[in-house]
Amino acid sequence: MKSLPKSTAAVTAMALVVLWLKSPEVWGQRAPGLEQKPTKNLPLKSPSPLMADAPGPESPEAKGALDQARQRLLSYQSIQAKLVETVALANRRFIVNGSYLQAGGGDLRLRLEFQVKVGDTEGSILEVCDGQVLWTRHKVGGDTRISRRDVRQILQAAADNGLSDNLITVELGFGGLPGLLASIGKSIQFDQYKEDTADGRKLIVIEGGWKLEMLKFWQGDKFHEPLPDYVPARIRLYLDGESLFPRRILYLRRNADNQLRPKVSLDFSEIETDTVIPPTKFKFVPPEGVFPEDLTPQFLDQIKQRGQQRGNDK
Repeated sequence: MKSLPKSTAAVTAMALVVLWLKSPEVWGQRAPGLEQKPTKNLPLKSPSPLMADAPGPESPEAKGALDQARQRLLSYQSIQAKLVETVALANRRFIVNGSYLQAGGGDLRLRLEFQVKVGDTEGSILEVCDGQVLWTRHKVGGDTRISRRDVRQILQAAADNGLSDNLITVELGFGGLPGLLASIGKSIQFDQYKEDTADGRKLIVIEGGWKLEMLKFWQGDKFHEPLPDYVPARIRLYLDGESLFPRRILYLRRNADNQLRPKVSLDFSEIETDTVIPPTKFKFVPPEGVFPEDLTPQFLDQIKQRGQQRGNDK
C-alpha cells in the first residue's frame, strides 16, 4: 500500500482529530466523501455475527457510571486538561497533542487546541466558543482557514424545527466533553463494566457496541457487510474511580486476527477542575488578512432540511 504524501497525511490526521471528537451520531455526516444515509422503513433485526460487534444486554452499572460522569463534568465551574490523541491510519500512526478548556457560568464556553507534525508539515486546529460564536481555525503548513458559526442563531433554528439540542451542540463542536459523553450514551449500548487499577489509581472501565438503530444506519439491509473503515466497532471508556473523569477513550476496530485494537485513543492528563480560567481564553479575533468563512447559513439550511424530513417521516 502506498503511503500518503506527508501534507495529505497531515490534513487527514487533523480531520480525524475533529471527526473522532464529534458525536457518534454525526460521523457519517462529517466524513468527507463517506456520507451514508439511513435506509428507510427497515425493521430492526438482530444482527448476525458478521454484521458488527453487536452489544450484549445493557449493563445498568455501566450506564449509571456514564450518566454520573457526564453530570460531574457539567457540575464543574471549569475544567482544563492536556490531551493526547493517537490515530492509527492505514500504515501510519499519528500522535496529536492538545489542550481542553471548559468553563460554565451560564453558557458553556470551550477552547480545544491540537497540534500535529507529519515529517516537515505542521498543522493545528483551534476551536473557541464564548457561548455566542464558535470560531474554528485550521492551519496546515503555511495555509490558514478560519470559519465561524453563530451559536445562538443555529440553536434557535434547531428549536424551531424540533431538533435535538444535544445533537446540534455536538455537531457544532461546543458540547465539549459533556456533549460527547451524552451522544456516546445515545448511540452506544454499554454491556461491560469492571473495576480496575493502573499506577495505583482506581478506574472504572465500561465498554459497548452500537445500538441496533445505529447499526441499521450504517449498514441498512446489508447486514453481512463490514462497517465503514472509519467507524469503530466498539468504544471503551476508562473513568477515574473517584471523580469519574473520562481519562481515556478508545475507539476500537478488529484487526486481521479478529482482535480488538484501538483505531483512535484519547488520553487526558494534568486535569484541573474549578480553577480560574481567564475569560480571554474563550475569545478569538481573526488575524489581519484572513477572512473568516461564515458557515451559519449552511447549518441553517441543513437544519431546515432535517426539520422537513422529520415532518415527512411522521
